[in-house]
Amino acid sequence: MEPYTYNNTHESIHPPQHCKKELCDLDYSQDPPRILSNYLVHAPRPFNAEPHLPLLINSGSITPEDVFFKRNHGPIPNIQLEDHTVYIGIQRGLHDNQGQPAPVEWKALDMNDIMTKWPKVTITASLQAVWSGPRLCDILHSVVGVPQELHHEMIRNFHVAFEADDHVKEDACYGSSIPLRKAMDPLGDVILAYEMNGKPLTRDHGYPLRVIVPGYIGARSVKFLQKMIVQPQESSSFFQVDSTNVDSAWDSSPSLGEMNVQCVICTPMDKEVILSSQPVTVKGYAIAGGGRAIYRVELSIDGGKTWEPVDKIEQTPDRVSGMYWAWALWEKEVSKLHTTSQLVVRAYDSSGNMQPEFPIWNYRGVMNNAWFRVSNVIQMPQHNM
Repeated sequence: MEPYTYNNTHESIHPPQHCKKELCDLDYSQDPPRILSNYLVHAPRPFNAEPHLPLLINSGSITPEDVFFKRNHGPIPNIQLEDHTVYIGIQRGLHDNQGQPAPVEWKALDMNDIMTKWPKVTITASLQAVWSGPRLCDILHSVVGVPQELHHEMIRNFHVAFEADDHVKEDACYGSSIPLRKAMDPLGDVILAYEMNGKPLTRDHGYPLRVIVPGYIGARSVKFLQKMIVQPQESSSFFQVDSTNVDSAWDSSPSLGEMNVQCVICTPMDKEVILSSQPVTVKGYAIAGGGRAIYRVELSIDGGKTWEPVDKIEQTPDRVSGMYWAWALWEKEVSKLHTTSQLVVRAYDSSGNMQPEFPIWNYRGVMNNAWFRVSNVIQMPQHNM
């Protein structure tokens, strides 16, 4: 495919502006149907749910759409593919020569542009689907461009802010940002996805277009994408920096980006009674940020007193970048559990990072990745019943 150069600078482009809606005006009546039995539902409106862990792990290395977790902050928009426009802007500084806020130079793409003008790439990223669409770095290079004299400064200091075409309860719309250096890194694998597991995105997962930022927390992978702005500061969205908090220390805490190393036991579950005298297979997943591999997972069946490495870890790097965006699926066969066992798991990534035993306090109260524990698991031969 020939490199695409965008050229409609003669046009005057004015992206739509979002206004915050009152909670009573958020309309959930057009939300899509869901298979509720697959999920542990945390909130019906806006709909937030996660799959039951045994169902998740037994679905295989690629999570089906109707098992994939759902995280929303407002009603699911009903966007028509043929009507959707994506606006891309660049703000070359904070202020102009008169001290006023620097203008944003806007350009516009329709979904046909997004789907045909740049090479389609496919990546597998947790939790855990196959995503397809053009690389963000290719689009930014063609449409926005970075002046040669500002290249190093912008890559070092600028950000790409994203806004969704939706309405949410906390802000005018959902928004977030990532560093420009992540967006422009060809090995960073940031894409604008219009397909999930080989099919068009569903409404719950961002139709018609969403950002996928592998190795970063999910909050940066904005759904229902409508605007992107290359700018010299982070997004001011509630979801990037909560400016409503009166404590100045809150805003001094860095925004979250790369995931830390995490590991989860999916089966057995808390308080599960296993009616068998046969060996028990413990299964779960592990993941690290920044494209780092999981190189070791250890399991304890006595609450963390003794540890053994798991029997099997399966994790596949991206076939182009070689980065580890996908989760590592692991298994450990345990010959026999104690009468009442506490299972504990911990993982190490390829940089030597290990999960801590206890949560590490931080001001925002997030990114807790302590050892994962499953308690009161009972193995009982059937003849004892």
